[in-house]
Amino acid sequence: MYEILAEYYDRFMADVPYDEWVKSVARILGSRKRGRDVGCGTGKFTVALKKLGYDVTGSDVSPEMLTKAAEYAKSRGENVKFLLQSAEDLKDAHPVDFVIACCDVVNYLKNPQRFFDKAYAALAPGGVLAFDVSSEYKLTEILGNNVFTDSDDDVAYVWENSLDARRRAVDMRLTFFIRQQNNYYIKRTDEQTQYVRSREEIEGMLARSGFGKIAVTGFLKSGEPTANEQRVVFAAYK
Repeated sequence: MYEILAEYYDRFMADVPYDEWVKSVARILGSRKRGRDVGCGTGKFTVALKKLGYDVTGSDVSPEMLTKAAEYAKSRGENVKFLLQSAEDLKDAHPVDFVIACCDVVNYLKNPQRFFDKAYAALAPGGVLAFDVSSEYKLTEILGNNVFTDSDDDVAYVWENSLDARRRAVDMRLTFFIRQQNNYYIKRTDEQTQYVRSREEIEGMLARSGFGKIAVTGFLKSGEPTANEQRVVFAAYK
């Protein structure tokens, strides 16, 4: 799924406010120091938290993403452990203080309940699971049944989305056009699916996993998410 996307992911995510996002995650983590970054992708959050003094291990289901993550960590002078592991198969040899899953990781899961169960089991008492999701509003009203494009000097993409209301899912097809040395382009395609989850649905699953206090906020905010919030942040405490 990420064979092509991994190569260009950071380039097309350049406008994401990573610094503020990492600070907001760190505020949730507080003094909790040892943890896991699940679905770490190219390692932006993992390395940033490492630089802040956290003992964090990154994991992802994509070997291509992990290769990029290891390269990024090395370029930033950080020694970070990365694991090839799906969110639903999360496990750690010792209890951790936190588990994070940033930038839509939970939206990609067919069975987030399994991930929440695994995260709860991996956490030490007092630990926190922190993650965000693209909201129901964003997936159904903005992304669903829409087409987006972007281009750079040597690559362009077309991002086509199809909303399946019955499955409560958005099927995504990303077509990349990559310039070659002879100025011809080759075409490569990645396909993904994100699942629509309501706040109530997620809170119910977290409660079934055993989490007690569950805090829900808007993205980079301290207050409740609004009706048209595009990204919703959850912090669930064991």
